[in-house]
Amino acid sequence: MIEFIPRTPVNLSEDWMILIFLFALVSLAYTRALYPARLERLWKSTWNVRALHQAIREEPNTPRASLLFNISFYLTFSLILFLVIKYYGHEPLGYSGLGFYLLILGAVVTVYLLKTIGIHVVQILADGDFGLMEYKYNVFLINRMIGLMLVPFALYIAYAPTTSVRPALWAALGVCVVMIVYRIMRGLVNALSMGVPPFYIFFYICTLEILPFAVCCKALSL
Repeated sequence: MIEFIPRTPVNLSEDWMILIFLFALVSLAYTRALYPARLERLWKSTWNVRALHQAIREEPNTPRASLLFNISFYLTFSLILFLVIKYYGHEPLGYSGLGFYLLILGAVVTVYLLKTIGIHVVQILADGDFGLMEYKYNVFLINRMIGLMLVPFALYIAYAPTTSVRPALWAALGVCVVMIVYRIMRGLVNALSMGVPPFYIFFYICTLEILPFAVCCKALSL
């Protein structure tokens, strides 16, 4: 189990972290230059269902921008987890530094790979879509928004004095929790509006939300 007991203040930043921030900033600059309306569309589709449906129809027009933001989410979200766990002094399996970060990154990517596979398995078992494609799009849409929102938190946590970063750590985790809960609630509302039986909704939550999260927690607590 991970014990959340802060160790003696340490330097949380490491040389390789700058590459993650550079990737996030370059991705943002690239998107603003080549797809100037993309960021506004991302924001609107995150909070507006009608804009979401329009984005789903137009997504094939900007796959590269979406891919960059997806990668940025994986890198930044994993970095936040790395910084939180490093701050509290937990190093599972004896890993540390870049090796530990890559372990977390692999766990996060695995979770979303399992989620994607789970969506297709549920479609096969249920013999229908039942809004799962929209659910899948919504998952990665919210992830892209989370990735953008976490960049300033990660910068501050990595380079600010360690004694002052604890509120930022919990704020960053709070942003992730709020956005993930919002994503789940949005999926529930969409499923109910499409007349999906409660049994399938419960099955979705257990298979596509709880199971991947449990796998990630298990991997990081070894």
